[in-house]
Amino acid sequence: MFQQRQIGEVQDGLRSNLEKDKYQDGKISTNDARLKELERRHEQLKLVTMAMWTLLKDHSGLTESDLKKYIEKVDLMDGKADGRVSTKEKSDCKGCGRTILTTSLACPYCGGDLQRKSAFSKV
Repeated sequence: MFQQRQIGEVQDGLRSNLEKDKYQDGKISTNDARLKELERRHEQLKLVTMAMWTLLKDHSGLTESDLKKYIEKVDLMDGKADGRVSTKEKSDCKGCGRTILTTSLACPYCGGDLQRKSAFSKV
């Protein structure tokens, strides 16, 4: 009986380890799927951006150097030339005057609607 109990404990331990491995494999595949989705979206955005630039260049007479100047200008809008757009823009609520993130849908303090700074702020 003692030996049977020990065998049962070992088998339970093996089952537990197999369950952990299943979870880890599931987590890896979930991360893998997320990475593939992000790569797909990145490629799609790159394609659309290149198409828009080609269209604009062909119909406006702008050059690559013009584009580079605008990229630098937009990059510096948040005060840092770091190749990124700041997602932490802040504005003052028109209702209560408190400083809030422009990505908020409404003021968390008074519930007032935000006046968006640009078309690229979240709706």
